[in-house]
Amino acid sequence: MSKPDDVVEALGKGGAHWREGRSAFEAAHSWFVAGGLPASIRNLLKTDPAFREPVVLKAIFEKKTKLDSYGRESQTDVVAYVETRSGLAVVGVEAKVDETFGPLVHEWNNYTSGKLRRLAGLLDMLKLRSGLVSTLRYQLLHRTAATLIEAKEAGAHEAALVVQSFDKRRAGFFDFVAFADAFGVPIAEVGRLSQPKKVGDVAIRLGWTENHLHSAKRIADGTS
Repeated sequence: MSKPDDVVEALGKGGAHWREGRSAFEAAHSWFVAGGLPASIRNLLKTDPAFREPVVLKAIFEKKTKLDSYGRESQTDVVAYVETRSGLAVVGVEAKVDETFGPLVHEWNNYTSGKLRRLAGLLDMLKLRSGLVSTLRYQLLHRTAATLIEAKEAGAHEAALVVQSFDKRRAGFFDFVAFADAFGVPIAEVGRLSQPKKVGDVAIRLGWTENHLHSAKRIADGTS
């Protein structure tokens, strides 16, 4: 991809999700304008010593990750492969404006065999107890799992799942905090990575960044 509009063909519903003020549009423009990590994400990563001096080697928009054989892939807004002082790291980015993180686990789970197996696999991979997840947002489980899978496949030992929020009201923030608590890595504050959780050979953190809506357009227009 050489420009933001190239992301459109990779979106789940194509151009229907591509408009100013929505997450796909805002995220793509922010990454292309920055020429790599947007400042909010760079500053977030630098709060953890393992991510000092991050340099993007490659960033893939709308990256599909196969979780298992029981359902659809997890499609992450951006997966970035980053060189740091500690070596290679993978950063999964979920962009949001005022969208939710989808249904709660108990709403998504209709107890079909495929969903029960999918959920059991996610719980095992994330080292989560089943009694903690009913009221968590399902999307956060499979995005975190996808980030771990991408890190493992890349041979990276450090990873982070980051929310790139463009909503000043922080829609979804409390759902993210609830997931982080259940995952065992509480979010202390916006703009700072959580403590790492070791899952197999990968240490993964969670973080939330705040971004200005339309910032990319203002920069391009020379008005900011």
